[in-house]
Amino acid sequence: MTNRGEIVPENEVDLTTCDKEPIHLPGSVQSFGFLLALQPDWLIAYCSENTPYYLGNEWQQVLGEPLKNWFDRKTMHDMRSALQSAMITQRNERLFNRNIVVSGKNVDISIHHNGEYIVVECEEVHNGYEDPEHFVRSLLTQFYRANDSSHLIEMVAQQIQLISGYDRVMVYRFLPDGAGEVIAESKRFELESFLGLRYPASDIPKQARALYIKNLLRVIGNVEDTVVPIQPANQNKTQPLDLSFSTLRAVSPIHIEYLKNMGVNASMSISIVVNGKLWGLFACHHYSEKIPSYFMRTELEMFAEVFALELSSRLAREKEVERTRARNVHNQMIATMPSDGALKDIIATQFAVLRNLISCDGICVVVDGQAKSDGATLSEELLFVLCRKLNGLAPSEVAPIETLAAFIDGYQTEAHGIAGVLAIPLSKSPRDYLLFFRKPQTKTVNWAGNPQKPVAVGPNGARLLPRSSFELWKQTHSDSCHEWTEQTLQDAESLRITLLEVIIRHAHERDDLMLQASRKHEVLISELNHRVRNILNLVNAIVAQTEQQDRSLSEFVEVLTGRLVALASAHDQLTASEWAEVSFRRMLETEIQAYINVNSAIQLDGDDVLISPYAATPLVLVMHEMFTNAAKYGALSACEKKGTVYVRWHISEKSELVIEWQERGGPPVSLPERENFGLTMIKSVLPHELGGRADIAFEPPGLKATFTVPYRFLLINQAASKSPPEKVHPDEETSTVLPKEAIVVEDSLVIALDMQKKLRRMHIDNVSIAGSLGAARQYFEKRTPGLALFDVHLGRETTYELISEVRGKGVPVVIVSGYGKALLLPDSFDNTPVLTKPVSDSVLKETLSQLFKSAI
Repeated sequence: MTNRGEIVPENEVDLTTCDKEPIHLPGSVQSFGFLLALQPDWLIAYCSENTPYYLGNEWQQVLGEPLKNWFDRKTMHDMRSALQSAMITQRNERLFNRNIVVSGKNVDISIHHNGEYIVVECEEVHNGYEDPEHFVRSLLTQFYRANDSSHLIEMVAQQIQLISGYDRVMVYRFLPDGAGEVIAESKRFELESFLGLRYPASDIPKQARALYIKNLLRVIGNVEDTVVPIQPANQNKTQPLDLSFSTLRAVSPIHIEYLKNMGVNASMSISIVVNGKLWGLFACHHYSEKIPSYFMRTELEMFAEVFALELSSRLAREKEVERTRARNVHNQMIATMPSDGALKDIIATQFAVLRNLISCDGICVVVDGQAKSDGATLSEELLFVLCRKLNGLAPSEVAPIETLAAFIDGYQTEAHGIAGVLAIPLSKSPRDYLLFFRKPQTKTVNWAGNPQKPVAVGPNGARLLPRSSFELWKQTHSDSCHEWTEQTLQDAESLRITLLEVIIRHAHERDDLMLQASRKHEVLISELNHRVRNILNLVNAIVAQTEQQDRSLSEFVEVLTGRLVALASAHDQLTASEWAEVSFRRMLETEIQAYINVNSAIQLDGDDVLISPYAATPLVLVMHEMFTNAAKYGALSACEKKGTVYVRWHISEKSELVIEWQERGGPPVSLPERENFGLTMIKSVLPHELGGRADIAFEPPGLKATFTVPYRFLLINQAASKSPPEKVHPDEETSTVLPKEAIVVEDSLVIALDMQKKLRRMHIDNVSIAGSLGAARQYFEKRTPGLALFDVHLGRETTYELISEVRGKGVPVVIVSGYGKALLLPDSFDNTPVLTKPVSDSVLKETLSQLFKSAI
């Protein structure tokens, strides 16, 4: 028999218990609210046992009953609309200060769909509402006052503590190894500071981190709280109700034990999600019971999302400053590097520049078994031991090593004076390296208690117990160097690529050509040198010719990036084909991937033709500029009417490849005022590089162009026709049975945009949105659509009168309402279809099919 708290051998427990705990399936909720889980027909399938206090009925009497027994028609309507928004956004939707009809209690409501059930959670309203504009505005003002990201984080932590009233607010950042560090803190003056303390990765298990991304705000009102079970406990299911998105979800007993060990009575965590990843948390601690109002929590959650965007932007700007510095160093190195001499000597002339790029105590280059160094370095014998160890790593990746004693067996840091190395491989065979050395630096990490959790039997079974001591625990390292940061590794990778050009150039200047000929990869290096030079020359021309005039930096970068990506795409396809002929159709399909999700169509028509490697790059660049132009100004641009780009090609009687480009349905086209670089490329690349032709016509209905590629650059499929395919004029193509224009009258923008997307998927090209009665009337005064979808209630207004007027004009109408079939309509509306929110694609499609008397 093992007693509680007794230390047991590790092989007798599961060391991954915390990571395996199903914290999203607790089967219970915290007691400051109640939970209902509903079937799709809004009948109650699950409820928490504390429903009598709120609903006035025992939980056994609540199960199987419709939710409308306890809420008025207006609240039910709003819940249905909120559910549709929640299903679209994958987040909880809230309704504030709603009345429960039976008990008379006012509650705040959260609603979401967990994939199987509609989950409704309610918390009683005890006090009046805070002024959201006041405290959200005060939080946002910190953005303008902060000098940099660190200052911003500190100021926001102080402001959140002031507004929320928690005893302590920390900004907890996740480190690359999974551990976390408190990087900012605001607290009551008499509390001990946690600033600078680290917490091991095991303190926040993997599944908890996943839930932090799904549910941005998590509150624990009282660690002494008695949780409320959800009934029925099993419902013939293998696992309890999924509460991943629940705001009331009961807390893991292990985490409760952890908080008690810290002396914390209540907590709130607000996720900081940057670029889709959990960057950190606002961790709020209180030393007595505390439950912020649901309204305040909602506003704080919204602020956290805005803060994450601002933080991401500032971090990106700070990285760009460092990238600019690195580019300047690279340019200086290339400008001053000699072109003759041994490769190691050429690189050695740049040691001072390289040490300015990457901070180090010594630098060494090893080429063909010979080394040259500057500053602190290793002995020649140990240097080649290191190189042999490095040969076991990936040949094209930078290797950051902070503790050589752990990398080389028997290595003594104190004896050799070097603790770490950053190794940049310069070649694959033989393996040459550029090495940056750093001396040992005594490093002390301040942990919040011993990070090694004891294996013991606790109140929740044999497992890793939460640490019971959080006093400062210092861990000192004396045989490691200062860490190689992420930015340093990026600089090193850029340097590796820059040196590749130097090495390729130098390969042709080697004194001993016979030695090079004996190496297996000589031919590859020679070919690579030729092609890289051509590509670099082309890149240089593209960069030089891409106009900066009338463009912001971001627009310039976007245009330049698009052109370089197109060039890379052609290179990738040539590499995949081993620099043989490439498929013209596949080339086009690769290019249009960036445009397949826009509200437009791209049609390709023609037999497959193989293009020679020499012609592939010019042709890709021309097609890229054509699609880019269409996306910005033509048929693929954002406009109410969906446009189409037709690309057809055939082999002419002269055995030339004729490519015909035609746009329809976009904005009116006119001759540009000036010819930019993109248009110059379209007109000139094929004639100049291939001896082909390019004819461009700026016709008002849409841009037309014809390109010709001579026969010598083609490998024609024998099945390819010598005649152009039979053309179908865009205006003569088969039309759909549905109208081309529709309007959605809905005051929820999220729902309106979702409905717009559904209609466009059914090929209704022009779908307008009106969010108010006034906006809808203005629309109908100017236009008569082929279909109108109405929500009956727009805030305090109703659309009955406008619906009657629109029906009187012969416009087909569909009503979409949260009231559904319970909606009381005038007798004159008997034949008007009524859909219940949320509306699925299939229901909408079937309704419109019946309305227009034909299948979609």
